[in-house]
Amino acid sequence: MFEFFIAALVVAIAPGPDNLFVLAQSATHGTRAGICVICGLCTGIAVQTTLLIVGVSALIAASPVAFFVLQCCGAAYLLYLAYKSFQVRAGTILDERRETKDESGMTNADTVLSGRKLYLRGIIMNLTNPKAVLFALSFIPPAVRMDSALSPSLQMAILGVEFVVATFIVFGSIAFLAGTVKNFLLNSPKANRNLNWFSGCVFVLLAIALFVM
Repeated sequence: MFEFFIAALVVAIAPGPDNLFVLAQSATHGTRAGICVICGLCTGIAVQTTLLIVGVSALIAASPVAFFVLQCCGAAYLLYLAYKSFQVRAGTILDERRETKDESGMTNADTVLSGRKLYLRGIIMNLTNPKAVLFALSFIPPAVRMDSALSPSLQMAILGVEFVVATFIVFGSIAFLAGTVKNFLLNSPKANRNLNWFSGCVFVLLAIALFVM
């Protein structure tokens, strides 16, 4: 299963909706927030693997109506995140940060956002992405070895864990790099405004990509 882990690393590195999502959130809110988004995405992968094992993913992929509804839900959520990003005023954010920094250097507002909302964003982003369903179906089952002493279900569970670990390693690196850039731009209202607009544009493009890719 080492070959699968290497393949999972390659898949995580390849540009896609999830790593762009991590990049946008880390650049906008910082490394810690990006890590929380990654934890949410990894939780979503674990749920996707479970759905794959019990056969729900195959049912969704086989139903055009269910697949389209999932597409609409994912696009609607991404457009909502885009709206929230476009509405943010950089000057207001900077003022709040100066007034409410805690001992760790993070603001109280950022702590709440990164600890709860961004984790949920990661989960919702993964679970409302119909392409994640198709990816799980096309990536994990072919790696199952029928001649193995382990049951297919247990093998898929192990492969899911490997995929989570590979995703965390790659996405964690993205979050660290993007968060470092964010720290350098922290005191620039114009840069913060541009980062929020960048994040909003990424969300819009990801929503469109759900239907055209």
